[in-house]
Amino acid sequence: MRLRNSHIALLVCLLAGITVLVTLYTVHPTERVILLPQPDGTPSAVIVQSKTGATAVLDRPYSVATIAPKKIGSDQTDEVSVKTRYKELFDAFPARPRAYVLYFETGGTKLTPESAKLVQLVVSVLSDIKDLPASELTVIGHADEVGTDALNDELSRRRAAAIVSLLKSRGIDTTRASIVGRGSRDPLVPTRMGTAEVKNRRVEIRLK
Repeated sequence: MRLRNSHIALLVCLLAGITVLVTLYTVHPTERVILLPQPDGTPSAVIVQSKTGATAVLDRPYSVATIAPKKIGSDQTDEVSVKTRYKELFDAFPARPRAYVLYFETGGTKLTPESAKLVQLVVSVLSDIKDLPASELTVIGHADEVGTDALNDELSRRRAAAIVSLLKSRGIDTTRASIVGRGSRDPLVPTRMGTAEVKNRRVEIRLK
């Protein structure tokens, strides 16, 4: 998207799951690339490459690459400055999906102590779901590699259902919630069969 002023700018917004992006394009003296933060706060980076082969790595939110014909300069800005300067562009962005992850003790639907402490934060963020038109709440359960596929399929669905019940008990509107059990099919940490891994015993809460 090109902005309606004398400066040509390009904002790079990394989508979830993309950590490195190489951008190659025809350069102009005042082109800029700005790295926006990931929706969930996870680290990300972008490699900017000019037509002449000059490169710069942006690895901090709101870091800037300024592209000239023979070199790329680096700078740092902040959220307020970016959203003020490019207000028209941000207004045109679709709403970002929100995602939260809770982890479980082995073999059941009990949250780890760390995840139990996060429940109230998740509840406070989701409390406005009733005011979001046509919003979708999807709760996806996962299991690690301990146990059979059939048992893990059932366990992952029970974990998702347990979180939906927990959210409902805290006052969250769950009438539009979808419950999904993925078993051990989508591990965050690939392991061998029979390996217990807390990051694979999880529930993902997605709101969009």
